[in-house]
Amino acid sequence: MWYIDRSRLKPLAYAIGVGLTLFQILFTGGFFVIDTPLLRGIHLSIVMVLVFLLIPISSKYRKQPEPWPLLALDLLFCAIAAATAFYFMYELDNLLERIRYVDDVTGMDLFFGTATMLLVLEITRRTSGLPLVIVCSVFLLYALFGQYLPSSIGHNGISYERLVEMQFLLQDGIYGSCLAVGATMIFAFIMFGAFLERSNISSLFMDLACLLTRRSQGGPAKVSIFASALFGTISGSAPANVYGTGTFTIPLMKKAGYHPYQAGAIEAAASTGGQIMPPIMGATAFVLAEMVQRPYADVMVAGFLPAVLYFYSVGVYAQLQAKKLRIDASNLKVDFNLRNFLWEAPVFVLPLVIITVILLLGYTPMFTIFWALIALLALNVADIRRKGDWSLLRRIVPALVDGAVTGAKIGVTCAVLGPIISTMTKTMLGVKIPSVIALWCHGSVFLALVLTALVCIILGCGLPTLAAYLIVSLVGVPTLTNLGVDRFAAHMFVFVFAVFSCITPPIATSAVPAAGIAGAGYMRTALESSKVGCVGFLIPFLVVFCPNILIVAAPDSGLIILGYFLTAVAAVTLFGVFVVGYGARELSGLERTFAGGACAALIWTLFSFNPLVFGAGLALFALLVISQRRKIRLDPHAA
Repeated sequence: MWYIDRSRLKPLAYAIGVGLTLFQILFTGGFFVIDTPLLRGIHLSIVMVLVFLLIPISSKYRKQPEPWPLLALDLLFCAIAAATAFYFMYELDNLLERIRYVDDVTGMDLFFGTATMLLVLEITRRTSGLPLVIVCSVFLLYALFGQYLPSSIGHNGISYERLVEMQFLLQDGIYGSCLAVGATMIFAFIMFGAFLERSNISSLFMDLACLLTRRSQGGPAKVSIFASALFGTISGSAPANVYGTGTFTIPLMKKAGYHPYQAGAIEAAASTGGQIMPPIMGATAFVLAEMVQRPYADVMVAGFLPAVLYFYSVGVYAQLQAKKLRIDASNLKVDFNLRNFLWEAPVFVLPLVIITVILLLGYTPMFTIFWALIALLALNVADIRRKGDWSLLRRIVPALVDGAVTGAKIGVTCAVLGPIISTMTKTMLGVKIPSVIALWCHGSVFLALVLTALVCIILGCGLPTLAAYLIVSLVGVPTLTNLGVDRFAAHMFVFVFAVFSCITPPIATSAVPAAGIAGAGYMRTALESSKVGCVGFLIPFLVVFCPNILIVAAPDSGLIILGYFLTAVAAVTLFGVFVVGYGARELSGLERTFAGGACAALIWTLFSFNPLVFGAGLALFALLVISQRRKIRLDPHAA
């Protein structure tokens, strides 16, 4: 058998990646106009070609030569994917003038439609794994054979010709709104993040984190938290965040005295929070804005206080754990050059400021990212000119390739979600399931929230965050809104739970790379990461029962919002004390009960203010303080 090394195809793949990026810049940046169906068709075709060239049919061939028939099969897939784009161009007028579910589906339509559905399922398997393929396949089979199911969840049936029309010829299925967001806003922001990463921004974030935390107890862990929060604003991906910052912070935490599994857990939890950190909150946030039909700026503002609360909670854990382990990192040497930092900072900070300001002024994300990219390129050229090293311009092409590859993977997820959305809409399944859930919950909002959260966590164990959010939102959000929950708050509830499923065992995607870098056991790291980030599972309930935390959904004044926020900060602090079992000194069982009770009382106050409960919480907190002060008085020098 003749074996071929797939790396020989990389130059071609990189050229196609650069071509995809330039195509997106020209046709979504406003330089040229193109019909929407054609834009989506060409985008998906190039994405499929890129995936088939870069990712082999089996993971065992990713680092070794593969049999030539497999490579030839992938090249055939590339040819069919490219032919699909040409078919779109040839049939564009018919696609635009088509009468839905009336005009005939031709033999060529069936061929290219079937081929596209199968190719999308295959590239999904290669980029996201089998779970998402199985979910999509179940929905397609439901569309074809749903008439044989009980009437409560069944439908009248859809012929194969109409299924192909729905998924391929109309702008509802594969080429639906989800792919539209992926081919425009998401891709543009991914390009921005790729340019920032190639500009060595992770090093700058590390320097800034070191500057802010190097003299504090538990400093290395706080470096991880600050760096992950900052890096998360551009990456929007938890595993990428772990790799981007964890290779530096995890060894530093271990050197300071944290246990390996704790170092990995802190990094995994902090990196996961990057997906809710404005201004760039990852692909899912853009889809959320599209689903709720609100400006992305609203999503960005709504995510601010929850993100602050979450990262504060991780910081509390790191600080209390450092005190409990008697970690003194004040003498730990970290390379930091203040002069270089002050020279480099504007290159990276100004584009992020531009994004935030322009979005808050009400401009569209596409307009915003265009000017942010222009500013980033101009500042990079100015920085290169200052250094006199023009060879640094070479990083532009790798940035184009990185953006295209990452954007292609997101585009695959967006494409495979289209059939799920269209099937639920066409068959009315999106109406039937919420009705059934509402009956199970007997009108209880809390029970509906718990069920929605469980489904979100279960799906998040095997699916990307975007897929988990979108699937659950299609059935969970209608259920919650029917029970009186605000639509925006319901979407944010599902979104946050989808994000934090990344630190939920048994498949905690953030903990996998963190445990590998830390040299710790995966399951122990995953369990500890869910413990470190457990406030992330509380925040969605605050979003629903205390909408002031979203700011944009708050009916109250700024002072009332501040009061709620400070109460939440106090609750999070007490929760950290309860979880770690340490305050000013080690907590006894009784003291831990005081901390847990006071925390529960404050959380109850946030949900529904009750003077008696609030007073009981203050009393328990006072008992905890008195008990801890007594320990300090008896032994002032104890840790």
